[in-house]
Amino acid sequence: MIKLFYKFLKYYKDYRDLYFILIWKQFSVRYKQAILGVVWAVIQPLSLMGIFTLVFSRIMPVKISTLPQPIFFYSGLLPWAFFSSSVNYSIPSLVSNYDLIRKIYFPREILPIAGIAIAFIDFMIAAVIFIILLFLYHIPITWCALYFLPLVALLLLFTISFCLILTVVNVYYRDVQLAINFLLQLWFFATPIFYPIGMIPAKYKFFIYLNPLCFIIDSIRKSVIGGAPISPYAFLFMFCYAIILFVISFNFFRIAERKFADVL
Repeated sequence: MIKLFYKFLKYYKDYRDLYFILIWKQFSVRYKQAILGVVWAVIQPLSLMGIFTLVFSRIMPVKISTLPQPIFFYSGLLPWAFFSSSVNYSIPSLVSNYDLIRKIYFPREILPIAGIAIAFIDFMIAAVIFIILLFLYHIPITWCALYFLPLVALLLLFTISFCLILTVVNVYYRDVQLAINFLLQLWFFATPIFYPIGMIPAKYKFFIYLNPLCFIIDSIRKSVIGGAPISPYAFLFMFCYAIILFVISFNFFRIAERKFADVL
């Protein structure tokens, strides 16, 4: 496992110039001639936060949480927006760069990871709005807010793992790219974004935690907003889960990339 991470970091070091070029290319293409520019990074979570707040406070009043509803919804939408954007950016990355793959050799995983990097830039911009909301709603910031950093690292690890697998599958079966919006919609409702995880019956909680976003979102709410520490055993379990998934996905990608040039 340590050897795998060393190999991964070595690739990043040797090809960092290409990596940054790809990031800049995707970033510039995305915001080229866009009047609002990077403001689009916060429009999706803010608009959904506003809709959920309107629905559950005015149209269909429901007591969801003791937390202010905008904060509650935004804390779930923030990691979700990063994950869904990463999937949408990374899945077509190999297919859309098939000319580059056929002409020169470089670690192919750079392409989907560059797409994830673009989504992470949007995530950091949206995280600033999260901090502003915490101050607007007078949420006290305690030392437990420091859990946000390892939780983001866990989110990154899971996202990279899922994106590597889905990107490979899309090379061989283009149905993935066509079906991804539908799959993300199902995933959205299976994630406690607009409802607390406490509403889920205890007998189903093991299965719901197979979705790593459930643990990450619930832990962000508990630590950053609630000021409570997260369970070290639960975090250790999810960390091991993330490592195993990363090892599987990275090796799966390295094996499959040998035939990318032929398939593409």
